[in-house]
Amino acid sequence: MGLNVKHVVVIEDSEALNALLCRALGNAGYQVEGFLDAESFLESPSLKDTGIIVLDVYLPGEDGMTLARRLRKLMPDLGILMLTTRSTNAERIEGYDAGADYYLPKPVTPAELCDAVHSLFVRKSRFTVTVAPTVSERCVLSRAGYSLSYKGRTLKISDADKKILVGLASAPNQQLEYWQILELLNGDQELVTRRSLDVRVHRMRSKLSELLGQDTTIVSIRGLGYRLGFELEVR
Repeated sequence: MGLNVKHVVVIEDSEALNALLCRALGNAGYQVEGFLDAESFLESPSLKDTGIIVLDVYLPGEDGMTLARRLRKLMPDLGILMLTTRSTNAERIEGYDAGADYYLPKPVTPAELCDAVHSLFVRKSRFTVTVAPTVSERCVLSRAGYSLSYKGRTLKISDADKKILVGLASAPNQQLEYWQILELLNGDQELVTRRSLDVRVHRMRSKLSELLGQDTTIVSIRGLGYRLGFELEVR
């Protein structure tokens, strides 16, 4: 199934919010369809043409998390953007593990949603519009395990390293501020500080540079945070 660079589906059970989001995306130039539940979308002939799905977590019938897992297996190239009132670290990680590319808390403004959809299309087009490298040439992070693979080599990583890499790979422009990364990590029992984060990233850089054969792996943004400096596929 190919990625349609203009087709966006919104699945949101609030009719008013659904209409608002569809109108905003339509005004931004996208072909938009709205559905109130997962079942009606799965039965729609437009399923195969969908490029990005904007998905509410709480839906009647099949919930958003379950639907995201199903779609990620069915359509690996699909962009999945989750909307939810659930905002704890554990819940965000659950969303990314389910297959979400972006995870936006409600209430979301139309402008923020359109920016996120645009950014996600740009990211996805790297693998669908241009000539994509073979899988063996990409660095792949396993959602189910704790390893990175690249050109037949494997690097074991910790749970904290995985959270940082998934967070960076999923974020707009593949960058996060310090507080966002600390928020991802501080759901663990051990309190992570800015200083300990810098130490962890320094160690990650060394391991990643050895695996990838390049120095630019995680880039520091002075006074702000970090940006991913290589192509990482999370699956």
